[in-house]
Amino acid sequence: MLINSFPGYEYIQFGEDKKPHNMYRGEDVGFGGYVYAQPGMYGRTVCFDVAGMHPSSIRALNYLGEYTKNYADLVEARTAIKHKDFEAARKMLDGKLAPYLTDEKQAKDLSKALKLAQNSVYGLTSAKFPNPFRDPRNNNNIVALRGALFMVNLKHEIQERGFTVIHVKTDSCKVVNPSDELCNFIMDYGKQYGYNFEVEHVFERICLVNNAVYVAK
Repeated sequence: MLINSFPGYEYIQFGEDKKPHNMYRGEDVGFGGYVYAQPGMYGRTVCFDVAGMHPSSIRALNYLGEYTKNYADLVEARTAIKHKDFEAARKMLDGKLAPYLTDEKQAKDLSKALKLAQNSVYGLTSAKFPNPFRDPRNNNNIVALRGALFMVNLKHEIQERGFTVIHVKTDSCKVVNPSDELCNFIMDYGKQYGYNFEVEHVFERICLVNNAVYVAK
């Protein structure tokens, strides 16, 4: 599939210890979420966040084969509950969730349970021990890798349009003062790969301290 094509990606071994590396566009993207940072002080900055990156990658890769649809249905049900669309959720999964959507507190607990299930599946795809979700050929953690390769591409696309990306952290991307046109581009670009972006934060000012820490208003 074109959406799963990342020309130039290499899984190679180098260094004294000959450890494997996921290399793409001149960067070692690691085996988890991709991280990129330009520490400093910035003005208006928008944080774009992918809703459920790893579940979306599992779906796009059809990682679970004939069971991928079951997983996708579970994720969609959890999303509906999260957005308090209980009417839609009651009809999902053949109505199995309806008895647990009688009040908001119970629905919240169900949402947490479904999130735990969906995240556990992702974790087991890259576990070091054999399990029904672990493909023995998956040496490069392909689910997390797909998201990482996508975020590298997105970073380059934004930079080529003349905007500054100050931080990429697995499923989020912080851009300094993006135009409306760029915001629309980011949303559309994500959809091409099966990812849905949301604007998580709009910062008036932000100080990015390092790869993980920031202080913002």
